[in-house]
Amino acid sequence: MNLEIINLQKFCPVDESKIKKVIKTVLRDEKKDAELCVTLMDNKGIKKVNKNFLKHNYATDVLSFAYHEASRKNKVAQQSQHKICRSVPLQKEVEKPGKTCFRSHDDEKKFLQEKTITGEIVISAEMAAEVAQENGYPVEGEIVLYVIHGLLHLLGYDDKKKSAAKKMHLKEKELLERFGYHNIPVPD
Repeated sequence: MNLEIINLQKFCPVDESKIKKVIKTVLRDEKKDAELCVTLMDNKGIKKVNKNFLKHNYATDVLSFAYHEASRKNKVAQQSQHKICRSVPLQKEVEKPGKTCFRSHDDEKKFLQEKTITGEIVISAEMAAEVAQENGYPVEGEIVLYVIHGLLHLLGYDDKKKSAAKKMHLKEKELLERFGYHNIPVPD
């Protein structure tokens, strides 16, 4: 596993070892390896990413972007991927959740069958802090939920259809409880 964590926010302390442990556990359960970047930022930063890449002009809790195997093989893409975590994902290298830019369904299927997933998870720590404070539980649990949610998307889980969302949320709840976060609400 190759994991980079970039903390661009000042709203709450972040336990990088906890994030790494969560990601390693999920990957082991799913029998996958990964090259990932987890970027934590404020609402303003994630709003900018959301607007630039998904055309949504609002802050959100978590975004995940899967990088194509084809673009990883491209030398220019490899060189620029290191910069992705320090700014925002590059349009040509990003699979948008729900709006794939894979050339075909077969390309997407092939990506999900790869042993090593590559991508980025972008988290609003500011939003996590706000939600945790409103609900009276530790912000760390909310951040762990966002990490799990983003990672599950990269692994092919989906929450667009009701039955798929139920499966994804059950997995989130199971993982949260496994890490001792019994009071973090997950949709049914």
